[in-house]
Amino acid sequence: MADVEVLFQRSLQSQAGLPASCEARAETANEAVHAIARHYPQLRRFVLDDQLRLRRHVNIFINDALIRDRATLSDRLSDGDRLHILAAVSGGAGEPE
Repeated sequence: MADVEVLFQRSLQSQAGLPASCEARAETANEAVHAIARHYPQLRRFVLDDQLRLRRHVNIFINDALIRDRATLSDRLSDGDRLHILAAVSGGAGEPE
């Protein structure tokens, strides 16, 4: 098992009531996400769909690299890795006058 730091972008922090970061002990990105969701169940609805798969608008990075396996999140973790969970944010300034 690897000890990793999990970081959440600000929009996820405010929408899901998450801390800026937390620690997880896991071998894969999947295990880390589910371990965190046990402590912060509200994370699940923002990051995972009804089949417990990563939502399309969510990206996960291990250190600076985008995970390769979006289907099962099987990317391996090592001690000291940083797992970044980011959700796409959309919006704009509205209609021009």
